[in-house]
Amino acid sequence: MKSFKPIFLCGVKGAAETQQLASVQCAKNNINTVVAAEEVSGYRVNASSRLLDRWLDTFVRFAGSAPVFLVIVSGLLTWALMGIRFGDSDVWIAAISDVQAILCYVFDSLLMRQLLREYTEQREAMVMIQSRCKSHHRMLLKVKNKLGSEGIREVSEKCLHEPLEPLDHGLRTQSLFARCIIFSAKKFGHIVTVGMYWVCILIWLGFGPKCGWSNRWQLYINDATSALMVLVFAFLACLRECYADYTNTCLDAIFRLDSTLESELRLLSEDDTPNPVEVDVPPKENYLQKVIYYYADIIGTLVGIVFLVIVVIAWAAVGPVFHFNNTWWLLIGTYAGLVGLFDSFVLRNVQNKVHQNTKCQVRHVETFDSTLFAGLSVPIPIAKDPKAPSLSRRVSRKMDAISSHLLMVVAGFLLTIGCLVASSAMRWSLTGQLISNVPPSIIETFFMLILITGQNDAEAGARVDLTNIYYRRQRLLSFMKYASDYCQKQEEAEAAADAE
Repeated sequence: MKSFKPIFLCGVKGAAETQQLASVQCAKNNINTVVAAEEVSGYRVNASSRLLDRWLDTFVRFAGSAPVFLVIVSGLLTWALMGIRFGDSDVWIAAISDVQAILCYVFDSLLMRQLLREYTEQREAMVMIQSRCKSHHRMLLKVKNKLGSEGIREVSEKCLHEPLEPLDHGLRTQSLFARCIIFSAKKFGHIVTVGMYWVCILIWLGFGPKCGWSNRWQLYINDATSALMVLVFAFLACLRECYADYTNTCLDAIFRLDSTLESELRLLSEDDTPNPVEVDVPPKENYLQKVIYYYADIIGTLVGIVFLVIVVIAWAAVGPVFHFNNTWWLLIGTYAGLVGLFDSFVLRNVQNKVHQNTKCQVRHVETFDSTLFAGLSVPIPIAKDPKAPSLSRRVSRKMDAISSHLLMVVAGFLLTIGCLVASSAMRWSLTGQLISNVPPSIIETFFMLILITGQNDAEAGARVDLTNIYYRRQRLLSFMKYASDYCQKQEEAEAAADAE
């Protein structure tokens, strides 16, 4: 029996689909026409071999869809309106806190599952690109030998005049809902929005003395942050699905261009060797990070939700013992809130590690591409962000790095234990449970806002990286088009000379 190993610590291997030799006429076609041709291989997401994983991924995609988001927004609005009538009831406030805590607990697992899926898909895509890069390098050496130094110089000069098509395939295919979500993410994840959140918390604290630091005063902020947290969780699930769809569409455009380049190289070099198998080895991590990965993998397989169901059943069973009072109502919310608090620290850490590792894989592709361009006398096209990072973006990145640090997960664990100790010391009274509800709710909401900030920054960088890969494929394909023309003219000249 194989031992359990989290996805983050597993290697990924694969080989790009080998293209058949293209026809001579294909080499003369326009680049855009070739890219759209059906015979080239595009990008396809490999479904998991396990049925349970496929069901989970389908459920996660549904949870990040427009209908689910609109239902949650409608539910929040309904709750706000019903609060006019039932807002004075402690049971009503406690029940809403419970619903929020359970929903966020579930979304914790769904968001982690999204990260696992995103990480796996991107690793597999980069492995296939690297597989083709090795074949391209092998065949390009043959082409360079066939061209000679004079041919390389002539072909390279012609390449420089070829315009580069922008990588906007994903933008053109996005729905109105996706565009609205991505636009809203820039506002939601802005440093100003995060600052306004803390201003509201300070205002609430300012009313503490006037309200006598009462339980009702604590429940007010608990309800407000609960509603905001549910909204942010649902929003983040939608945002990630929108970004994933955009990335997959861009990868498909890159794969089609890469497949076409492979076909052209095979035609000119007369090479039919299959693409080699590439292996992506996960980076080495310390013991504590590995423990976090194991925990994250358990969350991502929704084992945590199964455990939550067991806890809910046990909570319902002890209802008569507590006479269904306010303390009983808050118990399940306290449990889910504390677990959700720690999970938010783990989510933040894992999201940053995923983005770091994905960036590292892109750098490997850049290294492979540099070897392809070596000796071609063709500058490597680079797409850069036209604007320098703004002050808010630099602050966001700094805050992003601090909040995702490994030590922050340790701090989150200690904070969770501290809340448990404080609530236990107060014998889990209403006030004692609020200690384990209010601070976790405030901190977890903040971390969810930071998750949006980190996601926006990572996707902005990924867009530039994908565009660079796309530009380099276009430039290499232009080189091959002119190289094919040059070789054909050389063959015709030699044939004419032989005929004379």
